[in-house]
Amino acid sequence: MAIILLLLLAPSLAAADVFCDNVKAIATTLSKNAASSPVHFATKTFGGAPNVVFALGLCRGDVLDGPACGDCIANWFGKALNRTRCDKARSTYGDCIVVYSAGDDILAAPSNTTGAYGDNTPPFQQWNIKNVTTGDVPLVVGLVRELLVETAEKAATTAPRLYATGVMDMARVTTYPKVYSQAQCTPDLFADDCSACLRRLLGMVNSTMSLRIGGQMAVTRCYFRYEAYRFYDAQPMLILPSPPP
Repeated sequence: MAIILLLLLAPSLAAADVFCDNVKAIATTLSKNAASSPVHFATKTFGGAPNVVFALGLCRGDVLDGPACGDCIANWFGKALNRTRCDKARSTYGDCIVVYSAGDDILAAPSNTTGAYGDNTPPFQQWNIKNVTTGDVPLVVGLVRELLVETAEKAATTAPRLYATGVMDMARVTTYPKVYSQAQCTPDLFADDCSACLRRLLGMVNSTMSLRIGGQMAVTRCYFRYEAYRFYDAQPMLILPSPPP
């Protein structure tokens, strides 16, 4: 019985090894190509069915140093492959985003049915545990929403990196602090596709999420983030005027 079980498991184990080897091979190429790219973005397909790997790597728009971008992607792969099996993974932590997939072509062109580079998977999301409690809460929530919409539209029209940051000072209408925002799409998207991707994400923000003092959401091709502190290095690209009292 043990011998039969081993024989049954052997093909699947071998397939897993092949896929993992493909992921490791793509990791090296992806980090080097992103580092040398003027927009710090790279895609790669490697291997044959059923172990083909589709992958992309993107560094945050304010990461201007190529080697730092490449190191971020390489380090992410190093950590991911050490702690998990080689299944689909996504990272939105730190200064880079890495996505790879088995069989699911995340690099496919946009679809009329699934939206901008149709990513129907649930988005990555991370929200501050604290809620807005100071000032006029509905007003603050509305102003944060306005900031995110404006930042998303600026990102969609800011070629070639499709990246934007913003800030709004709410001191005239509330005791709430300045709010900083960030939005980015993969640079191979058209402006309309980038805008649609970010609008889709913003449309997922429900009434509970909107009360948080900070958060981020991401799918394969776009993401946004906002916080009550400046979490990026450069000065904000978009400065929204303080709303009238």
